[in-house]
Amino acid sequence: MKDQQSYFEKADFQSDLPKQFLIMFVGIVLVLFEVGLAQWPFFYGASPFLSLIFMYFILIYHDELMPIITVFMMGLIADLLMSDILGGRATSMMLLSYAMRMGILRLQQSEFMDLWLGFAVSCAAVTLFQLIVFSSINLAVPALRPLMFQVGFTLVLFPIGFVMMFSIQRLLQTLKVVR
Repeated sequence: MKDQQSYFEKADFQSDLPKQFLIMFVGIVLVLFEVGLAQWPFFYGASPFLSLIFMYFILIYHDELMPIITVFMMGLIADLLMSDILGGRATSMMLLSYAMRMGILRLQQSEFMDLWLGFAVSCAAVTLFQLIVFSSINLAVPALRPLMFQVGFTLVLFPIGFVMMFSIQRLLQTLKVVR
């Protein structure tokens, strides 16, 4: 009879995989919430990028929990449900993810105003990329007012979302320490 301890010696009980699935689930739920907001007459199809706020926060503080497949799935589901060009948002979010990973140490040590400025540039870059792709495929420039409204509303919601996620992160850390 084989020793039972040998079965558990190779087990990795500190795997990030369950946490990565949880992050993917929350990201997809945020995309679904964005789609729901887009149905309201107030937003008129230009709902704020809540998933982009979430992705920005997670990539800064928990980079290992958001693999590129999660970013791709969030963007692809948003493209499918919002009837965008298939792969436009997914590609722009993946490019942003790669760019953020290059300067992650600088972002982790930045003040909040620098993070907000970085997010503003990121949000503008994602919107500009989607605008260029849409314009080049359809040979027409879409209405810019909804895009400006979307970017502006996202930038207004960024501090609220960032502080909420930071508070949840601190709460989970204290619960982990107490446990």
